[in-house]
Amino acid sequence: MAVTPRNPLVLTLTLDKSTQNFLTTLRSKYFPSHRNFLQAHVTLFHAIPPQRFPEVDEELARLCASTNPWEVFVNDPRKMGNRGVMVSVRDRRQSIEWIHRRILNFLKDGVKEPKDELTEQDKRHWGKTAHVTILNKAEKEEEVQLCLDEVTELFEGMKGPDDKFGQKVGSAIGLQIWEYKGGPWDPIKQYHFKDAQEKDAEAP
Repeated sequence: MAVTPRNPLVLTLTLDKSTQNFLTTLRSKYFPSHRNFLQAHVTLFHAIPPQRFPEVDEELARLCASTNPWEVFVNDPRKMGNRGVMVSVRDRRQSIEWIHRRILNFLKDGVKEPKDELTEQDKRHWGKTAHVTILNKAEKEEEVQLCLDEVTELFEGMKGPDDKFGQKVGSAIGLQIWEYKGGPWDPIKQYHFKDAQEKDAEAP
């Protein structure tokens, strides 16, 4: 059956199950429950025009078929403005930045009419580290500080004897497209990197 999304598309990086579950547990603990429609996620693009799904689908399939999984490091909890907390997702070879740049160039080159344009947010080249939001839109600054303190302590407890800081080591194993529904996201399609072992991503 052909997929015909009607709402903006979100593109995320898929992490291995252990890392995904670790981050979702943190998000579930701290994110305001009345706003928490999603599991933890690494967003690459926030609002791809839905009519571009067929071309994006083909490009992501090609890209993932020729891309190997890579190691990621989750660490460095920090404040996100004054109402949130995030953790960074890094890798040794800037592979996340590379795959974002490649998809961005594809999306820019494929614009045929104004409705195909990306949002200003999605047009930007990344000058930042990929991240996962653990807390956002907190009502009190005390909630933000408590979350930051506890998550920082958690990562400190993960530090090995020769480590400078604690971190969760995992893998990037693919990409996934979702349809934005105003709060929840509906899963549209998963794309697995070449030889990725874990092929069952759960909905954010």
